[in-house]
Amino acid sequence: MTSEEKIEFLKRNGVDADTGIANMMDVDTYNDIMSDFYEALPEDLKKIDGFKQSGDMPNYAILVHALKSNARSFGFNKLGEIAYQHEMASKANDVNFVNEHYAELLNAAKEVYGIITQYKAL
Repeated sequence: MTSEEKIEFLKRNGVDADTGIANMMDVDTYNDIMSDFYEALPEDLKKIDGFKQSGDMPNYAILVHALKSNARSFGFNKLGEIAYQHEMASKANDVNFVNEHYAELLNAAKEVYGIITQYKAL
């Protein structure tokens, strides 16, 4: 499969791949850095969950900020927006928002992980 076909797969799955590639300068760099993001995501989500469970909103905010930035950089805008909402809520120490909307964050992250899994297999 060509790079163009792989990028079309991302676009069909709601990824703003053109912006992501522009952010990373070229498709090879995009792929390399996305692999790093992909490999780190499960552990990052465990850390986020740990801070949520303990009610540590300052550290939760730091990690969801990083998740937001990474997601937006690659064109995963849905995850980026949800992570942004969590970042703002956690900075306001709104534990209720974080708890009530945590499944949404987790589901969006798992969706991104699945998209990248399929993308890497193409």
